[in-house]
Amino acid sequence: MLIDWFTVVAQMVNFIILMALLKHFLYDRIIKAMDEREEKIHSRLLKAEALQQEAAQE
Repeated sequence: MLIDWFTVVAQMVNFIILMALLKHFLYDRIIKAMDEREEKIHSRLLKAEALQQEAAQE
């Protein structure tokens, strides 16, 4: 079984191009969405803790 080096190199080049395009168009948006979600979850946890402490005091 012979390895077709042209195909191997072409696949590597295509993969690198794909990664560059994904990073350019999607990476920043995904990171921003994840950060926003993390902030939302953190604020909800803080609110839940405050409500729990308020309920414990009553």
